[in-house]
Amino acid sequence: MRLRPRSLGIAALAAGSCLLAGAAAPVALAAPGDVDLKAASVQRVAGAGRVETAIAAAASFTGGKADAVVLARSDNFADSLAAAPLASDRSGPLLLTSPAALQSQVADAIRDVLKPGGTVYLLGGTAALSANVESAVRATAGVGTVTRVQGSDRYATAVSVAKLLPSATDVALVTGGNFPDGLAAGALMGVVDASTSHALGVVLLTNGATMPQATKDYVTSAGFSSKGTVLAVGGQAVQASAAVAGATPVAGNSRYDTAAAVAKLFSSSQFFTDATQLVGVATGENWPDALAGSALLAYGGGPLVLTKGTVLPDASADALRTLQSDARSAGGVKQALVFGGSDVVSDAVAAQVGTALQ
Repeated sequence: MRLRPRSLGIAALAAGSCLLAGAAAPVALAAPGDVDLKAASVQRVAGAGRVETAIAAAASFTGGKADAVVLARSDNFADSLAAAPLASDRSGPLLLTSPAALQSQVADAIRDVLKPGGTVYLLGGTAALSANVESAVRATAGVGTVTRVQGSDRYATAVSVAKLLPSATDVALVTGGNFPDGLAAGALMGVVDASTSHALGVVLLTNGATMPQATKDYVTSAGFSSKGTVLAVGGQAVQASAAVAGATPVAGNSRYDTAAAVAKLFSSSQFFTDATQLVGVATGENWPDALAGSALLAYGGGPLVLTKGTVLPDASADALRTLQSDARSAGGVKQALVFGGSDVVSDAVAAQVGTALQ
C-alpha cells in the first residue's frame, strides 16, 4: 500500500512546543537548549503535564480541522492502547482528561480543533470517563455527537474500537498489561492507506501470554489472517498468538528493541511501497506522551520510537538510521517530533535523535 501522509501543521505545533532544531520549520522559537542540527527538523511537542502535552500534539488540528476527537482517561492506559488507529482514521487527535471531570483546558482544546458538529469518542465506561465527563463534553460548543466506546474489560473495549474500523485489513496483537508495545503498534496500524482513506489496521490486546476469548473471536471473525497481516508485537503477544493462525512475530529483548523493530516495518515493502518522512520519539518509561504521539504519528504516516530519559538506546538509533537511509526516499526523514518535556526526554537525547537522522 501507499502511505497517505497528511500535514501536521508545523506552525501550529510550534506554537505549543519547543523547537529544538531545523531551519526548514517556519516558526523558530528562542528557547534554552536549542541545538543546531543539519538534518531532519527535530521539534519538541510538550506541555506542562500529560494533559497539556496531548493538547500540544492536538494543535496540528487547530482551527476546526478535526472531524473527530478521541478522549481517554489521563491516569490509566488500559482503554486507550487501541485508540491511535481510531483517531487517525477519523482525522483527529487523542486528548486526555481526568476520569471524574472534563478539565477546562481540554474543553477548550475540543472547541479549538473540532469541526462544528463533529464527533467525540469516549474510551471506556463510566469508571474510565464518568457521566460528568460525558455531560460536559455534550455541553461543549461545536460538539455534534458523543459516542462512548466500551466493553466489559480492556480486551473487549479494544474489540469495540476495532469494530469501528471495518476497513482494516491488518491487526497488531499486543499485551494489555503494559503500554510500550501497544503504542508503537498503534502508530503503524493507524497509518491511513491512500487507496482506501482508512487506517490499515487495528490493535487488539492479549492478557499477557494468554489470548482472551474476545480477542481471538474478533481476529477470527474479521478474517485478518486471510485478508491481511496478523502481527504479534512483543514477547508476551508472541506467546499468546499461538492461539490464532498465521501470526508474524515482531519482538526484541526490550521495549526499545520491539518499538525499533516496529519502526523498521515502515522501511519494508511488507506494508508500504514508499518511505516515511516523519518519525516520533517518546519516553519508554511512561505512557501518556507516547499515547498522544502515537495517534498524531499515525495520522502523519510515521513510526514511534521509544527512548530512555537521558540516552537514546542503540536499537532506537539504529531504527532512525534505517528510516533515514530508506532507498525509496529522495530526501529521507524530514521531521522528527520529540514528545514530552526535557524532564522525560532530555535535550541530549533530542540531539542524539538529530545525529541519527543526519
